[in-house]
Amino acid sequence: MEYILLGSIILLLFILSKSKSAKKKKRKHREVLSQPEEKIQQKGRIGEKIVQDILSRLGNEYIGFHDIMIQGNNGNTAQIDHIVFSSYGIFVIETKAYNGYIKGYEDAKNWVQFLKKQQRYEFYNPIKQNEQHIKALRTVLNDSASLLPIVSIIVFVGTKNIEVEATKAIVIRESELLTVIRNYVNEKLTMQQTYEMTDMLQKMNIISEAMREQHVKDIQKRGEQVEKGICPSCGEALVERTGQYGVFLGCSGYPRCRFKTNLKQEREVARS
Repeated sequence: MEYILLGSIILLLFILSKSKSAKKKKRKHREVLSQPEEKIQQKGRIGEKIVQDILSRLGNEYIGFHDIMIQGNNGNTAQIDHIVFSSYGIFVIETKAYNGYIKGYEDAKNWVQFLKKQQRYEFYNPIKQNEQHIKALRTVLNDSASLLPIVSIIVFVGTKNIEVEATKAIVIRESELLTVIRNYVNEKLTMQQTYEMTDMLQKMNIISEAMREQHVKDIQKRGEQVEKGICPSCGEALVERTGQYGVFLGCSGYPRCRFKTNLKQEREVARS
């Protein structure tokens, strides 16, 4: 009887220890899952600072702006990492602080980041992201005919190798940035035009902390609506459709409402 009682106590202690160990592992797992988002944001800020420092080495004929927020003609706001004005062109720069190996195509929805141990992560195509930034900038600069010489540049900071086929944008590592900009030597704008545009951008730049916070909330709300299957443009239901580049979410109100997206895109936009 004593042996049975002792055995029961040992078994109970073993079960309790296993339960505590499982809970500890679960907590640890949750902590590990919550870290990447913070790390990504922190790396992003560091990457933008590195690019800003690189751009500061350009001469006085270049005028740089960083962390600019402007409003497009659709009422949505766009947050642009860097804009450089010069008589040789306007350079709109999107910074991505991703290590490892990057592969993508300019018309693909998502690109891929390859890391060690066969890890791979998809992220929203930054060329498409920068196209929206440029569209908003053209609105602010009253360039409805798209006549201004705007150059789209995607800069990867800390990346080992990039394999991207692109003609709509220049995709480079941070070490190549100054050379790429300085390769533009033909004057396309007068300094007077440049000064007028920079004055206009300064006036249109949203510096209000409240409005910037609202910008973040709007993006988050949009992402939440998409997660729930609701079109953020008109409130109709989203349905899965298959297009040239795979499965995407489109508004059930099409063609009246032409909204389309995918969850990965919304999460990447919210993160950027």
